[in-house]
Amino acid sequence: AVLAAPLGPRTGALPACRPFGFLVGAMTAAPPAKKQKTEESAEEQKDDATAKPAVASPPEPPKEHETDAPACSKPKNKDAVQFLVQDTTLNVLISRPHNVLMSLTEGGMQHLVAGARANLGVKSGRYMFEVKVLEYASVADTVHYKHVLRVGFSTSSSSLFAGDSEESIVFEAASGQVVHNNARTRFGNKVHLERGAVLAVVLNLEASGPNAGTVSLFKDGVRVSQPQPLPESLKGKILFPAITYKN
Repeated sequence: AVLAAPLGPRTGALPACRPFGFLVGAMTAAPPAKKQKTEESAEEQKDDATAKPAVASPPEPPKEHETDAPACSKPKNKDAVQFLVQDTTLNVLISRPHNVLMSLTEGGMQHLVAGARANLGVKSGRYMFEVKVLEYASVADTVHYKHVLRVGFSTSSSSLFAGDSEESIVFEAASGQVVHNNARTRFGNKVHLERGAVLAVVLNLEASGPNAGTVSLFKDGVRVSQPQPLPESLKGKILFPAITYKN
């Protein structure tokens, strides 16, 4: 009964005590000052119980290692990088000299995927190629995956449908997946591709470095995937820019 005297706030320590007999009488009524102190202590405990936990700060993004390369004094390729008819599917339409690729969309052709592979490949160093979305074909009767766009790299002997064999690896931005040999791996969030959007694929074939032997995807200059390791089936081979699309 003696411990009915009010405790100090959240410490469990007794306040300065009066004679023992007074504490016994304080069980039924505390002096106004001590009653107010008791109420304040209870209010503080209530506030502590209802206080929201601190929100942790989001983690910082990884350091960007794919920075601009210094100016290169080596001679450039004499041949222009382009898409040749023999390296495209039958439904591809090529508009030169700007490498504009379209596909047939009439008479059921809108249901077919188109594929194209560039004429120049790389086997070392670090290279990037870009694809810009100019327009979407308006096709009312397409039943599944109305629009498809895959960008990546393949060997010279691979299927023109990039991602369908072990000789190619592509990013399918709209689904947020990397496709290799028909196997899909999530690389991040789905990427919305509006008209005018520019996708860039960086192939890093350097002998050493944090991103050596990887491919990365950027949209409008902003990274949207972390570096993805090249499959063993593509290491040491000459790789060509590859595009697969529909409508």
